[in-house]
Amino acid sequence: MASDLVSNCKDFPLVTIAVPTFNRAPLLRECVTSALAQTYGNFEVLVSDNASTDETRDVLSQFTDGRLRVLRQKNNIGLLPNWNACLAGAKGDYIIFLADDDRISPWLLQRCVEIIRREPQVPIVVTLSNIYSGSIGKTFAARVSGSLETGIRDGSAILTEFLTDQITVTMCGVMMRTALLRDRGGLPLDFPHTADVAAWAPLLLLGNAGFVNEACATFAYHNQSETARLSVEQILRDGWKMANLISYHASENVRDSQRRRALQVQSRRCFARRGLTALSHYRKSGGGIQTMLNFIWLFRGHLSNANTAAVLQFIAIVLCPHWIAERIRQLRPTVPERPASRFIAGR
Repeated sequence: MASDLVSNCKDFPLVTIAVPTFNRAPLLRECVTSALAQTYGNFEVLVSDNASTDETRDVLSQFTDGRLRVLRQKNNIGLLPNWNACLAGAKGDYIIFLADDDRISPWLLQRCVEIIRREPQVPIVVTLSNIYSGSIGKTFAARVSGSLETGIRDGSAILTEFLTDQITVTMCGVMMRTALLRDRGGLPLDFPHTADVAAWAPLLLLGNAGFVNEACATFAYHNQSETARLSVEQILRDGWKMANLISYHASENVRDSQRRRALQVQSRRCFARRGLTALSHYRKSGGGIQTMLNFIWLFRGHLSNANTAAVLQFIAIVLCPHWIAERIRQLRPTVPERPASRFIAGR
């Protein structure tokens, strides 16, 4: 066993499933139930209640499982600070953040720990996520990698698969070393839209990483999320910053010049494409065309990194008659692209 694992249980490591929540009592019950149903036994579920005013306290009091701990904030400390409160209070060697509207499969921890046993110092294990669309009540199966098998992999290869939309990765399917994430400052407060990716993506550029080529979680997005309340300008600015962040960490950690350059290009292309997706959602939701054009001009340097296919699809969806745009949307891949990277549902 690695010396820096705090657990002395033979069934190592201790894992914290962190659940930040605010006024989502009905969803929270199902979320905690899914967390406690893990087939791997050495874990805790840590809920940080961000001063909820609904039945959250009553819901949590109905659980009698000793693996559940609850932190109660006296006042609402804000979205990201509540996630970081989970990080500060976690006892596990590894941590998984589970939004109160997301769900994890019973085998998630087992799959991750099987990887960690092969290489106890691995900083991160990435699993795949199904996507649940609240607006249509449908779950879309995760994209699985056609080139990476489950096991210890070069982290940059996993990140490449994510940036090129070959796999579906969300926060609730990622296990990170707790101490390492703390040392890096936790979830960054200046990334309101992509704080999740800003937390886990750089860890993939530290060397080897674990990869599970299987759906182990279900991520939900809907109109009641915090992201839905962000302005399109915030989303575009966050994407631009995220591309630059990955590019910076690639330059710092990836020695191979060809791979480093490819990652930098892919990161800018990925978040430019997602920026165009955010703009198309803005326009379809009634946003003015002149305002949209102003955003395009303001972020032209960032959006110009999108590939030709993404640009043409954006133009078609935004400018074509409705029936043509609908046909184009029907021809898109089975798994819908998230609106830029909805990070966290409202809490």
